[in-house]
Amino acid sequence: MPFLESSADPGTQRVFRPDPRAFALREEHRWATFSTAQHPPDTVVVTIHGEIDASNSAALARYVERRLGAAEKLVLDLQTVQFFAASGFAALTHLNVICERAGVHWSVLPGPHVDRLLRVCDPRRELPVDRSSVHNLRTRPRDRQLLVGGNH
Repeated sequence: MPFLESSADPGTQRVFRPDPRAFALREEHRWATFSTAQHPPDTVVVTIHGEIDASNSAALARYVERRLGAAEKLVLDLQTVQFFAASGFAALTHLNVICERAGVHWSVLPGPHVDRLLRVCDPRRELPVDRSSVHNLRTRPRDRQLLVGGNH
């Protein structure tokens, strides 16, 4: 969904669309690396590697939000996250609201550190977490390493 900005005239809105080249960008925020891959026709996969804490959780939410564009599906791959603080849960909650408003179907692929925090912070399982070992997106651990390693 494009970003909207209100102008002085209440009936007018300016629409900002993400730059298509943004998918090739890999960003580092403190102890985490964020990368994106697009799987045609309409799925965006965001892979996070490293540590998510108060210093970079807002950057995580902004990064994912900027990558949504016209996507219908989002997969947030947190399988290689080595530390996940409560502020990361706040970022996921924010993304849940953003995706719901934009009509984007999304899911989180948690690693053990993320899963542990989600079991405590989301006991009713309101976030779309995919805890199954088999999912329909064909990514292998080697592919994730290429995305986060910058060798793409």
